[in-house]
Amino acid sequence: MSTKHCLICKGGKKNECLHWHESEDGGLPWVWCQGVCQRAYSMYEYTALAGLSLGEYLTQKFEIREAPPNEVQKMLWPSNFIPLFDQRAKPAIEYLKSRGIDLDDGMYYDTFRKGIVFPYYYDQSFVGAQIRFIETWKDKDGTERKIDTLPGTRLGLVFYGWNSVFIHPNVKGIIITEGAFNCVAISQALNHVYGGMLKNPWKCIAASGSGASKHQMDTIRELKESGLKTIIASDADSAGIKMFEKYLKAEAITHFAFTEDSECDWNDISRTMSKEDFAKWFLGKIKRCSIYT
Repeated sequence: MSTKHCLICKGGKKNECLHWHESEDGGLPWVWCQGVCQRAYSMYEYTALAGLSLGEYLTQKFEIREAPPNEVQKMLWPSNFIPLFDQRAKPAIEYLKSRGIDLDDGMYYDTFRKGIVFPYYYDQSFVGAQIRFIETWKDKDGTERKIDTLPGTRLGLVFYGWNSVFIHPNVKGIIITEGAFNCVAISQALNHVYGGMLKNPWKCIAASGSGASKHQMDTIRELKESGLKTIIASDADSAGIKMFEKYLKAEAITHFAFTEDSECDWNDISRTMSKEDFAKWFLGKIKRCSIYT
């Protein structure tokens, strides 16, 4: 049993077509097949499709590569990612409503993982996704998980809500949140009060966690240097504060905003107000970084 030969497509003309990489979210490694498959697989997915026992396969010797720096991979759209208007997406619609989120064409439903899909794009190409489970998953060791990442997704090189290429000329400021739900809650509220996305001078994007990669900080700093306001709106817990401090130290942000309650994030608070009230409340929380005063 080889960890270099694809047991799904049999490798085509390439004998050693599997490239294994560390998972960016700390999970099991993921694999990219350069043979006939031309796609990424999670360890779970690969062993299932290849008809292997995961436990037995994990005893093999893996040659883990570092994923190429500053490179995202165009992916095929998974067949289990369906639009919200599909009748099978009813659980997703009910869940989004419970979080006070309006339905839009930026989110999908994963029929396999039973979760909300937040896709990532680069220059209009689909390059990955995160899936927020409707019900928390519990692994065999008891670990609880709320989010899964599509194998091959380079979280440190992308933002949810932005294709990393084009910013509409009307946009005067970029708001960076940790998670996608906070991003969507703020975006929808601001779109409401400004009369639509094209009239909204604020672009809200999510960094998909509090890690703050060098690429992400460099990208935001470039936007700041282009004349845009750049606002970190991370959670008010210790991880969120560390994220803010990283962007501040990198001289990437001009402003910041905190909920002032470590137990509640922006989406939690948005559910307690109308969109108009929440938008006004959020804008009132934005403060200029003291190093620029």
